[in-house]
Amino acid sequence: MADGGTVIAVAGITKKYPGVTALSEVGLDLRPGEVHALVGENGAGKSTLIRVLSGDTRADAGTITMAGAPVHFASPSDARGHGIVTIFQELTIVPWLSVAENVVLGSEPTVGPGRQIFSRRAALARAREVLGRLGTAGDIDPKMPATRLSTAQKQIVEIARALLHSAPVIIMDEPTAALSDNEAEALLRIVRQLRDEGRSVLFVSHRLGEVLGVADRVTVLRGGRHIATLPAAEIAGPNQLIELMVGRPLSELFPPRNEDIGGIVFEVKGLTRKGAFEDVSFTVRAGEVLGVGGLMGAGRTEVMRAIFGADPLDSGEIVKDGHPLTIRKPRDAVRAGIAYLPEDRKDQGLILELSGRENMVVAAMDKVSPAGIVRWRKIRELADNLAQRLQFKGRLEAPARTNSGGNQQKLVVGKWVATGADILIFDEPTRGIDIGAKVEVYRLIQSLAAQGAGIILVSSELPELMNVAHRMIVMSGGRVQDELAQEDFEEHRILAAAFAAHMTEAKAAE
Repeated sequence: MADGGTVIAVAGITKKYPGVTALSEVGLDLRPGEVHALVGENGAGKSTLIRVLSGDTRADAGTITMAGAPVHFASPSDARGHGIVTIFQELTIVPWLSVAENVVLGSEPTVGPGRQIFSRRAALARAREVLGRLGTAGDIDPKMPATRLSTAQKQIVEIARALLHSAPVIIMDEPTAALSDNEAEALLRIVRQLRDEGRSVLFVSHRLGEVLGVADRVTVLRGGRHIATLPAAEIAGPNQLIELMVGRPLSELFPPRNEDIGGIVFEVKGLTRKGAFEDVSFTVRAGEVLGVGGLMGAGRTEVMRAIFGADPLDSGEIVKDGHPLTIRKPRDAVRAGIAYLPEDRKDQGLILELSGRENMVVAAMDKVSPAGIVRWRKIRELADNLAQRLQFKGRLEAPARTNSGGNQQKLVVGKWVATGADILIFDEPTRGIDIGAKVEVYRLIQSLAAQGAGIILVSSELPELMNVAHRMIVMSGGRVQDELAQEDFEEHRILAAAFAAHMTEAKAAE
């Protein structure tokens, strides 16, 4: 191909918004049969560049060329017409349509006079063919309604649609963010297959390990500028990428732990919910971060939801400041000064259509609406103060859904900080956010601990638990298998406890 063998290239791309430059003279090219990863912190310019390439946003300056010829995208459909299909993090699956109808959406097969009648038979045939090429024909029934699809299956349907369009360029925005490890690996196999077929994939992800495992080249953006483009084979590991992304040494990633640890302020004894967890007990001290490790399905989230009153307990006791609590619903927990930041921030942590400012204060309306009268000045003051403390970089006045993943997480944190809660449960607080936003979450956790709060940190990331927590419990099969002091943190011991229930099951099956 022309232009040095590139399918698409951008040069000097600049995009400014009022008060901020999102992109400044950014360049990038994509070669045939290549997976090119794009990484950077939230606010680095990744989303803006994707929107420019997908035709959703027009750059203020710069050029886009395809096969060496200049192109201009007036709309997303214009970009698709040039062979660029974007699979956004917010998937465009129509739930009331079938899988087949979603696959052919935008290129519907028609029959009859004037070819005005939709052919369901042809749609099913095309869907079966393209799903078969992806190796998922046996897993996804083209006739099933899309509402029954898992997140991973929806991603595959979006990819199938791109293949049906014969798109030479596929842009994937955080495709594995909401997937389990097994689902993510299955999707990465499809990405490699697309590359082997000669398609070009621009792959955006915060999961640096999978980036290095699937990409041929990696481009790093920081502050709207191009920092580096490197062959993946020449990158020493995730740490090198992290330092390029944040512009500072990795040693600064985890802030110092709070050292002022007080007495026990929270305790659970013998918590049991049949089929989910059994006889779970632990304590939390003032100023302490208690880590909760384990594999997916170990019962960690189920325990935290029960503590917060979202799910019922069959037995057990919850004690705060020496006093037993009766928690039957989340409102009881909030009144007792307990906050729960769920792992699914979009469905459970935020009201996406409300503004960021409204989300910040929704759990603390008694502070901003005395006598039931909403005081907008108080709302602005409280939300703006929290935003400054959390280094929130989005737009408080915009709907929460329009903010990045990292900024959405800060809105959830801010909501509960506003209530004055002194027991805070963080359930996978850094899932799906970039490394810079993670640093800010870690600093916030230690800051809250330094103010005397008791923190429970549930995480699937061992480095996170080992560098943030003061003490750790590890769950497996719905039970606490081990408890470790900070000086005993050791990866092998933690993993052994996490797999304990699975090993017991394996021995029983022998």
